Amino acid sequence: MNPEPIVLIPGHMCDHRVFQDQVKGVFNDRDVSIPVITCSESITDIAEMTLASCPSTFGLAGHSMGGIIAMEMYRLAPERISRLALISTNHKPEKPETARQREARIDSVKKGNLREVIRDEMKPAYLHDGPYKNLFLKFIMVMALDLGASVFIKQSRALISRPDQTATLSQVDVPVALIFGEEDQLCPPEYHFAMKNLIPHAEIFAISESGHMTMIEQPSKFDNALKEWISLQ
Repeated sequence: MNPEPIVLIPGHMCDHRVFQDQVKGVFNDRDVSIPVITCSESITDIAEMTLASCPSTFGLAGHSMGGIIAMEMYRLAPERISRLALISTNHKPEKPETARQREARIDSVKKGNLREVIRDEMKPAYLHDGPYKNLFLKFIMVMALDLGASVFIKQSRALISRPDQTATLSQVDVPVALIFGEEDQLCPPEYHFAMKNLIPHAEIFAISESGHMTMIEQPSKFDNALKEWISLQ
């Protein structure tokens, strides 16, 4: 019997490259798809379009904004998702203050300042202060600039209007991993412990010496968490 296919959803202004090590390593024995999430200003629309391109049943993992999309996919089609990994993410709706900050960034990006917004306002909060931080920041910048301003605007507006998934998580009945960096400033550990309260059977994987981008900051620890996730019954 072939192992279940896996769908990996990258975060805000990231693409397939963020999961390239996992595709070659942890998931090298199974079909993996990494959807493009650049098509809409609505989390629900993105989730529906992603589901349309996915296998009939699959394991689903999402990072950051990808986790938000993954939760909406589960809400829409729980019967199709065999397991769920939520990575450095947030199940709650946007806070008004954060929404105002996003709107200001959108205005700045419209004026041609995407590089500056990523460099000055977003990247400083992404990573743990490790020896390879600058290298990782360059990698994040390359992905963001390749995706471009229009994708930044669409994704930002989708995040502003995202739904509250508290009720969704309270009904999850498949194996779940909650994976996060212990030093994540964007989606701190307490967000994931709140999700654990909604999904008592979920397994917690706290990655030490890592911020928001645990798959590139601590790839070995992250891979071990994914290996445990795909073995959960």
